[in-house]
Amino acid sequence: MADPEFRRFKKLLTSKGYFMTKPRMRLFGLLQKHPALTFKQLLTLNHQHDPVTLYRNIELFESLGIINKLRLGWETKIELSDVFQHHHHHFTCVTCGRIITLKENIIIENQIKNLTKQLSLKATDHQLEIRGICPTCQRKGKE
Repeated sequence: MADPEFRRFKKLLTSKGYFMTKPRMRLFGLLQKHPALTFKQLLTLNHQHDPVTLYRNIELFESLGIINKLRLGWETKIELSDVFQHHHHHFTCVTCGRIITLKENIIIENQIKNLTKQLSLKATDHQLEIRGICPTCQRKGKE
């Protein structure tokens, strides 16, 4: 694993005094391959490691800024933070639960910056979730 994201991940871990373990490498690799996963989905994909190890590594990754926990609808999903991927927002289908990644939109980003500036707020992070019905569910008439 010599890709730039992995090198950044390894450097971040070691600079904070943590070891590069197989469960941590496996978790990072899964998060690189999948856009946003629930703990249950991660557990299913990462069956080699016990749930406690997975949970502890998720908590560590969150504390180091490696991942974001997204509250999408009634679920919490986990994805790599903006340190490892481009900033983006999400569309969640209220019918099937599918999550669609929306590319960063400079107009929306500027509006968020202007709004926080007008209110004398210092934003450190944000998430935008749009909920609705995806094209597949619309075609199936599941509105």
